[in-house]
Amino acid sequence: INAEYMGTVKLCRLRQKRVMANFDEIGKSFVQHYYNTFDTHRPNLASLYRDQSLLSFEGTNVQGQQKIMEKLLGLTFQRVKHEVQTCDCQPSLTGGVIVLVGGQLKTDDDPPVRFGQVFHLVQEGTNFWVSNDFFRLHYG
Repeated sequence: INAEYMGTVKLCRLRQKRVMANFDEIGKSFVQHYYNTFDTHRPNLASLYRDQSLLSFEGTNVQGQQKIMEKLLGLTFQRVKHEVQTCDCQPSLTGGVIVLVGGQLKTDDDPPVRFGQVFHLVQEGTNFWVSNDFFRLHYG
């Protein structure tokens, strides 16, 4: 085993320890940023996704930054407000963060609808991006 490999292993372990110590703060900060951006300027969400990102939106899978953004920008409402009621975070074994969100979604003049969303965040340098995103509305 060479020194470069051992240095990479140590760096990965250091990153994972930082994530493990701060996973709740990382997840909750991400959620606040994500929904504020979604509700005020949706096109800016593009920087949170990569070509390998996968979105499952109401049972339909979409992969890649461009297709995910087409889906999110193609939603037909004009006004939207996410009210986060619960946010649970866990560190993933790969050094990322898994975030489970529950809340209410208000669009245009429609009555509020409950929603659930799960994010798997992956670290890239000092930032995180969305590897997996699951979204469901909960009626009734």
